[in-house]
Amino acid sequence: MSNKVTVFDIPSTLKRHITSANITKPDFGIVNDNWSQEDFAVLSNENGVQHGVPVKTDYYSVILCLSGSCKKTIGHFVFEVYTNSIHLVSPAYITSFEDASDDLLLYQVLFKKEFLSHNFLKENILDNLLEVNPDYPPIYGLPKKGVASLKALYEKISDECKEQGAFHLQILRLLLTDLLYEMNRACESCLLNSTRHLSKQYQLVYKFKKLVEEKFLILKTVQEYADELFISAKYLTEIVKNETGQNALHVIHNRLYLEAQYLLSSSGLSIKEITERLNFDNSSHFSRFFKRFAGNNPSEFKQQQ
Repeated sequence: MSNKVTVFDIPSTLKRHITSANITKPDFGIVNDNWSQEDFAVLSNENGVQHGVPVKTDYYSVILCLSGSCKKTIGHFVFEVYTNSIHLVSPAYITSFEDASDDLLLYQVLFKKEFLSHNFLKENILDNLLEVNPDYPPIYGLPKKGVASLKALYEKISDECKEQGAFHLQILRLLLTDLLYEMNRACESCLLNSTRHLSKQYQLVYKFKKLVEEKFLILKTVQEYADELFISAKYLTEIVKNETGQNALHVIHNRLYLEAQYLLSSSGLSIKEITERLNFDNSSHFSRFFKRFAGNNPSEFKQQQ
């Protein structure tokens, strides 16, 4: 079986962005191909689309939302991106978005870990900055004053990329480090104002969703996950519904559907190979499952991509 699955790096992301952008001289970010740095870039989503198929990257993104909203999926977390928020996308997870509002405006800094770890930040310090709080969705609200200062910081990074003056890479590393500390500060502020971390129910649902991320190819029923968590299937169903508003089986199926979308849009695998990789009994079973979510069958979805 072929294992070829597309993982976007920064150059391929820039190429895709430049191809789709209609802006010749943006106020923020890069929309031309004269940027040669392969481990750092800045982008905005101006003239962006309203939804995107699941993708995986080999870099981190720190994204500031200045207006509008969208629904974002990052691994086992599903949350709303909202005005005056900042969120982190890690290369460890598949990510997608949908239902983007017409006024959605995002500033994005893309970087590989090596950009900072090479002779600049110690590995353990960088890991702490990038891990933030793994028990919560990686999105944090910002006060108005904080938004203004972060917007200025992003724009300074963008200007530095465009001007490429002396020592610009060293300055970019300093500015990115500042950005990561500001994101962590926003995280701490959100946690101080939240009581959810006191809830045992929230912690149990988090363990369930994390387990789904790890074992969705193997475990397919609520009972199997309940057994792993040493609770009853009925109780697991109740607490997942209370915390997320979703049925526990839907959480399991949605993760499988996300993987199916990713493989159909970002790989050269055949429908039969994807069926086997996702551990369905046969292609017909996989097709029925996929059509319940997408409204069309896997072959039609693949052709559309």
